[in-house]
Amino acid sequence: MRKRALLAVIVVLLLIGAYGAYVVSYPRYPEVKGCVNPFAVTKPVSRVQENWSTAHVFLKLVTSKDFWKLAKPWDVDYSHVKIVKHTIEYNGEKITMLAMGIPLKDKKHVIALYEFSKPVQEVKERAFLFEIEGTRIKAESLSTNGYVTTLTSCSHECSSSDDCGFLERCEWYPCSTNWDCAIRCCLTGGSGLCTIPCVISRTLCIACIAAACPLCVDYCSESGTKCVPITPGP
Repeated sequence: MRKRALLAVIVVLLLIGAYGAYVVSYPRYPEVKGCVNPFAVTKPVSRVQENWSTAHVFLKLVTSKDFWKLAKPWDVDYSHVKIVKHTIEYNGEKITMLAMGIPLKDKKHVIALYEFSKPVQEVKERAFLFEIEGTRIKAESLSTNGYVTTLTSCSHECSSSDDCGFLERCEWYPCSTNWDCAIRCCLTGGSGLCTIPCVISRTLCIACIAAACPLCVDYCSESGTKCVPITPGP
């Protein structure tokens, strides 16, 4: 028993060390300066579901700054993570977007994590934290390229960073999503990827929709904007 405990401690320390080394060498993406929605300027081409091992998913989350901003890898329900790789068109070029729907163990939160092979309007990675309570689903937080924003109510404060004060930027977010609309949109054109998850539970359904059909989520969302302080990501 002691040997197992010691081994677990060693593994945790190695993971912490690996993450620390990764953070030091983590590429510094530019801060998104304007009110940007990558889904509004890209065109879907194709998608394929990915079947990753738990270890592969864990490693991906450990090395994602935006995920760490919103949750921790040990909070995740790994048996129901949904991963879809999308080919999209941006500025006449085909690039890829890795989309992950990540349900947490508390069964009340889902993280939607998106990573672009090339920055789209300076966005390389973006993550949303959704809170699910019955039929109520709320976007709580948004993290983009390592910069996090806490979301409260739907506001329309700005159209660009020029509308904000000194050392502030204009941030876009999906303040209100009609999830019934997003689910119908996805199940109609989603090749059945989310049929079973949407039968099992609301949480797993949202995780699947976020990964398989992000454009449906965007289409069925009211966009909000707010001025937030410009602060460097750690």
